[in-house]
Amino acid sequence: MTKVRKTALLKAYGRQWTPFEKVEITSQMEQDYPLLINCMAIYANSRIECQLFKVETSIGGVVQATLIRHGDIEQLSWEEIQRAVHEIFGPEVVAVEVYPALVDEWQTKLHLRVLWVLPSTWTLPFGLDKIGAWGKK
Repeated sequence: MTKVRKTALLKAYGRQWTPFEKVEITSQMEQDYPLLINCMAIYANSRIECQLFKVETSIGGVVQATLIRHGDIEQLSWEEIQRAVHEIFGPEVVAVEVYPALVDEWQTKLHLRVLWVLPSTWTLPFGLDKIGAWGKK
């Protein structure tokens, strides 16, 4: 199958948003992709794959969620990321995306997004609903 045909099929399949399903992480996947050895779960739907990694922090257990569109053919939109996070973790969860300083920047050619899902016991001291957001006083 040519790359053009494969891309066309992925785009056609991804037009419809399907429910997320848990993907079994096999030993072959771990062998082919060593980062998956530490992966706690993978969820996927017709558009997105989401790999989850547990991270212990001073505020409690945080989940690193790495999202990528199947075939890496297009950037993920903000709406797709928000929908994926809420469908996988629930509508009350807060997740943040960090943009590191250039000296710390992680280099990749993939169109992936990395979010940090915060523990429910910890709230951000800032947010769109807080005083100061949008210049509110």
